[in-house]
Amino acid sequence: MKKSSVIPKPLTPSQVKHVLELLDLCELAPIAAADKFQHLSRTGTFSEAQQEAIEILFSLEQDEIADALFECVDDDARELVREELPHEARLRFVRA
Repeated sequence: MKKSSVIPKPLTPSQVKHVLELLDLCELAPIAAADKFQHLSRTGTFSEAQQEAIEILFSLEQDEIADALFECVDDDARELVREELPHEARLRFVRA
């Protein structure tokens, strides 16, 4: 699969909810997570560039995910990330 150099649009709160669900599911059932991600991608939930960014999130270590996710979300979705990943989100603010 050819990777594009297009910068993805920031993820919206509804998209972030899907990503957070996928990240949780990935730990317990990686095959089910992959199937769900493919379904969401086929139905147009994510653009191709967003799909590539999300795939990168899946390859990160657990302690790297919050920082990377903050780079991918719009302003409205930041609060959702803070609520769902509170420990990692606090670390993000300490480093800044």
